[in-house]
Amino acid sequence: MQRVIIETKRLLLREMCLSDMEALSSILQDENVMYAYNGAFSDGETIDWMQKQLQRYKEYGFGLWGMFLKSTGEMIGQCGITMQEYKRTQIPEIGYLLARKYWHKGYATEAAAACREYGFNVLCFDALYSIIRDTNIASQNVALRNGMILTDTIIKHYRGVDMPHMVFCVRKDDAKSSSMETYKNTKETEVQPNPDMVFPVRDCETVTFVKPTVKNPNIIVGEFTYFSDTGFERHVLHHYDFNGDRLIIGKFCQIASGVTFIMNGANHQMNAVSTYPFYIMEGWPKTPPTAENLPLKGDTVVGNDVWIGQNATILPGVHIGDGAIIGLGSVVGHDIEPYTIVAGNPARVIRKRFDDELIGLLQALQWWNKSISEIQQLIPLLTDGDLMRVKKSIIKILEQNG
Repeated sequence: MQRVIIETKRLLLREMCLSDMEALSSILQDENVMYAYNGAFSDGETIDWMQKQLQRYKEYGFGLWGMFLKSTGEMIGQCGITMQEYKRTQIPEIGYLLARKYWHKGYATEAAAACREYGFNVLCFDALYSIIRDTNIASQNVALRNGMILTDTIIKHYRGVDMPHMVFCVRKDDAKSSSMETYKNTKETEVQPNPDMVFPVRDCETVTFVKPTVKNPNIIVGEFTYFSDTGFERHVLHHYDFNGDRLIIGKFCQIASGVTFIMNGANHQMNAVSTYPFYIMEGWPKTPPTAENLPLKGDTVVGNDVWIGQNATILPGVHIGDGAIIGLGSVVGHDIEPYTIVAGNPARVIRKRFDDELIGLLQALQWWNKSISEIQQLIPLLTDGDLMRVKKSIIKILEQNG
């Protein structure tokens, strides 16, 4: 019986042995699981991987451990701590790898958090790292949930390919007050809304607050706007620095999975005989069209409390007003008035959500700009289906505020 290192609510992490080779092979030889490693492992590479872990157990007393379900005993992945080279020294890295059918169930986060505590409290490390390929958004999100922050970017040469990697780190002193542990251990009634939390829904890794995940300075997103997926920036297409256009999204927006923002870089010159962009292709003249000869539409702006349905596409330069609703699969190529419902390709106005009086009152109230405590008090009003009562309440609030 192999030694169990860590036990969590649902998992056992234990040292692997040669009898685990079949389960390990099914994971390491899956193209989808191993995309960040530039492809599935061969039989020889899988054996080498196992031998490396066994050597680590002997040399360090730790390594990548097998991850087993307590309920069934099935091996579903690996998680553990290994020593990795970084800036000419060795650092302890938390790594994790799961069989595909167990993705998006919180197992990686559960195991990584346990390894973090083991690394600090048992192995007595002062800092722990995760070094993750830049395309591996899911693993980056696990690192963020594990209380880590992005500290560096490096290039690793692996299997004949130069691969950009992101270096995440959490220090022991910082981990004591990590937002993930606070969120997990606090009673429901005591939890306060936190706009800097990446995953705002308990035990769900497919809904993310956008603002804390965005790195591009030309994407500006308000607090509490969420995306029903991960990797929001991958859904902002043709967004090139040389155009200088911005994507500006307000607070409390609800953006469904599959939504795409097309930016001005997608536009070709249309007032000439050919639309072909010769100037970006190798071997052709590099003189680009002047700005006035390109159909640049300016910034794309989405207001506050806007609901954008699944697989909708927002075209360059569109302005969407507060409280609008964009139907599933819509292609929005023109401005949308506040509190208007649109749908279709091209998107057409279905109706206004409310009468002009209530729309005016909501725009005067601007509840999304109030403090968290004030919004908490407004929740009964914001979720009330009796619109006449809502009108009266807003009028009273506006009168009290002078």
